[in-house]
Amino acid sequence: MEHFGDSARMADELLQEVTHGAKRATSELVAAFAADGDELPRIGSHWIACDSTGAPRIILRSTEFRIGTFSIADEAFAWDEGEDDRSLASWRIQHAKYWARTCAARGAV
Repeated sequence: MEHFGDSARMADELLQEVTHGAKRATSELVAAFAADGDELPRIGSHWIACDSTGAPRIILRSTEFRIGTFSIADEAFAWDEGEDDRSLASWRIQHAKYWARTCAARGAV
């Protein structure tokens, strides 16, 4: 079981966007899966998203999967992630900050 984000607040906010908002996509670094010893998602795979307390709230199924560099994310993907103002500019700023924090937290540079 997993949660969105790297804080309790973010976990609950993003879960709310999935269950009651516009969030229909998510992204993560391949290196994060490797660091956690997890396999990459596959189309048709499921995962349980928990809230900040660790309580399971929703089962998600992967319907599309792409591996690419940060620079290939496009406006449509940013819109589907449903975060902030849903623009690509905002997606890039917020995800660069998020991945810098999570990389630092696991000792990756």
